[in-house]
Amino acid sequence: VMQIAGRDRTRTGFQAEVLGAAALGVRNILCLTGDHPRLGPAPHSRKDIWDLDSIQMVWLLRRMRDEGHFLDCREVKCAPQVFIGTAGSPYASTPAIQAMREEKKINAGAQFFQTQVVFDLDAFNRYLEALDQRHLLERAALMVGITPVRSLRAAQAMAEVPGIRVPQHVFERLEKSADPKEESVQMTLELIDALKKLPGVKGIHFMAVGWESIVPRLIQESGLRTQ
Repeated sequence: VMQIAGRDRTRTGFQAEVLGAAALGVRNILCLTGDHPRLGPAPHSRKDIWDLDSIQMVWLLRRMRDEGHFLDCREVKCAPQVFIGTAGSPYASTPAIQAMREEKKINAGAQFFQTQVVFDLDAFNRYLEALDQRHLLERAALMVGITPVRSLRAAQAMAEVPGIRVPQHVFERLEKSADPKEESVQMTLELIDALKKLPGVKGIHFMAVGWESIVPRLIQESGLRTQ
């Protein structure tokens, strides 16, 4: 899944990047507004470009694909045949309001959501309930973000990331375990097993930062792939 952030891209630049990606064979594009540059090392005096947010990007990409036109109504000679996605936010302070925003994305053309990392299953269920109340689970697929953490310190660092919520029981299990890595694997497998039973969940997005080698085992033991 190719990710394109709207930050620092003009609408012309976005359209050009989409055409280039499609020419290279990209078939799945995730449209993101992008994080504010103040979260990074760039000087605060820099000039930022916020031409399009994620909803506008989704709408424009759908227009290019389905209607064969750029934003200025010129014809797209080779319309990009892509599956359109955007970010889902399970830990918004008010799930009902977040569900309204997700509905706007679907109405604009989003076909799937790739969520932020999920640790708190109770909060994720509340998010699903809010989506279901607006009949959104049958209109778009959810790809849930999963990150196995190798240590208590790594879990604590994840809890500091905006948009991520790590429940207390995760810290407690890692702290009490003689083998935190193996404990993390078991917690991740338990979480995947629970997610597979939830409505609307169609896939898992592994974000094993610095621990990519564990992903094949998680895929095999979770039953996501049987061979």
